[in-house]
Parts: sequence; structure tokens; C-alpha cells
Amino acid sequence: MFEYTGSGLDGIFLKNGYTFVETPYGKGVSIDDIEGLHLAIATDIIKQKTPMTGHQFRFLRKEQDLVQSELAALLRIDVQTIANWEKKAACAVPGPADFAMRAFYAAFRHIQNGPFEMQPNAEPDESAVFMLADSKWAQAKAA
Repeated sequence: MFEYTGSGLDGIFLKNGYTFVETPYGKGVSIDDIEGLHLAIATDIIKQKTPMTGHQFRFLRKEQDLVQSELAALLRIDVQTIANWEKKAACAVPGPADFAMRAFYAAFRHIQNGPFEMQPNAEPDESAVFMLADSKWAQAKAA
């Protein structure tokens, strides 16, 4: 498996859909359908029943092509608050902001994800494994 760090998230692994390549700068990786992979990661984030981390919050913000000040205006909060949540990396984002970001992204992508449930007092977790099947990225079991 290949650990995909290009998303800015910890613990994202690909079972397939990538090729190691030689570049003028050394060894590199080519990932098939990067947009599809990012959609699969984002869909996984909004469907998780655990709190969203600052890394995940930033990932969804960037996937919507929003800068921190634009998102702050949408949430009607100070831009420094957004920056603080994102800097806290693997720490949970506060509940209302977590829910709002999931809703914004779902609306942005027109994803219908059914009822939203969160496990009370659950620890945030960024890790996931993905694989390419029939030209579409989807979450896979770790082993």
C-alpha cells in the first residue's frame, strides 16, 4: 500500500491506482484520477461518525476552493478562528463548525449522505484506506 500524503491528512493509504515513476528529480508517484480520489476522501470525511479534525476541515475547505476569510464570512466568525482550528491539526473541530462544514461540502457536491450520526465522546480519526475499482475510488478495508 502507498501512503498518500498529498491530501494533507494523516493515515490515507491507497491499495492500488498509483504507479511509481522516474522523474528528473528522482522517484515519484503518479495517481490515477486524483479528482476522484479527493471526492472519495471528502465523501468519507462527511460520512464519518467521529468528530472532524482540523486537517479534515482544511481539506474540505480547500476542495471547495475557499480561502479562510471566505469560510469565516460564511460561518460568521473571525478568520483567526478558522486558522486556529486548522492549526490544531488532529484535534476535533467544535461541533457546530464540524456539522456546518459537512453540510457545506455535501451541498457543494450534491452528495446525499443520509442521516448524520456522531458517536458521543469519540476520538477524531483521519485514517482511511482507498482503492480504485472500475475506474472509481472508494473506501476499502485496511487488511
